Amino acid sequence: MTAGPATAAEALAGLARTRPPGWLAAPMPTDPVALLQRARQALAADHPDVNGKVSVIRARYTAGVLAVHQPEGSLVLKLHADAAAYAGETLAYALLAGVAPVARLYAEGEDSLSLLLEYLPAPAEWSRPHMATVLADCVAAVHTASLRLPEEAAEAMAAFSLSTLRKVPAPAWIYNPAAYDEVLAAHVDAYGPALVPLGHLDLKPEHLRRRSDGDVVLLDVESVRPDVTGLIDLITLPAVLRQAGHELSAARVLGLYLDATAARGAGWTAGSLKNALRAYAAATGLESLHGLDR
Repeated sequence: MTAGPATAAEALAGLARTRPPGWLAAPMPTDPVALLQRARQALAADHPDVNGKVSVIRARYTAGVLAVHQPEGSLVLKLHADAAAYAGETLAYALLAGVAPVARLYAEGEDSLSLLLEYLPAPAEWSRPHMATVLADCVAAVHTASLRLPEEAAEAMAAFSLSTLRKVPAPAWIYNPAAYDEVLAAHVDAYGPALVPLGHLDLKPEHLRRRSDGDVVLLDVESVRPDVTGLIDLITLPAVLRQAGHELSAARVLGLYLDATAARGAGWTAGSLKNALRAYAAATGLESLHGLDR
């Protein structure tokens, strides 16, 4: 088998869009001391009932992630530097809660652009042989989540359904609108016109965590969008699995995804999914499908 890319990001060569300099007006502090101060301010402003020792997990200019350690159980505090990213993540959790295996969202803070999330320090047990199937199942659950939304949520997201997306111009980042319409048409055939095509998970081995009861869930859904389709995640799956120590052929990965989505109502065939992948590459400028279309 031909060796594939080392990381999921490299798997998407040609698709990435570089943000212009200065796109973020007020970056999050990356100095841990300054981030801790920002966290204390956020807790006081929007989460006054949450107390405990705060420690930094990750400090990036786009978002800071911290743990709040409490006797009754720790929480994750996530601070966004960008209001749009905060709004997108809260929407993603609202859509996925109860219908996909993602971390629990406990509280939001609009003034501080903060989220209080489930604390999941235990990584997934990647040494177990069935983990490739588990990952495919988790991803498929997100991609098909809109098929299981409560009626009120489904009505609220109707503007992002496949039937609506096919009537409006393609997003600005699409190179080939005609090919993009082929992608959407393939999804209509597989799921029906009411699907909201959620996709663009930030997939990496460390973002799969294990609860104390053994359930495996996905972390970090801030990048999920209702207009990218799940094909972007399928393309990264072989690289993510390789990083986690599971060398699977492209055909095997495609088969796992077909099985996982079929179990949740999809009507893909191997042929229709491969055709959709080729159209997606043409629409987005993606350089390689890493054998998934063969």
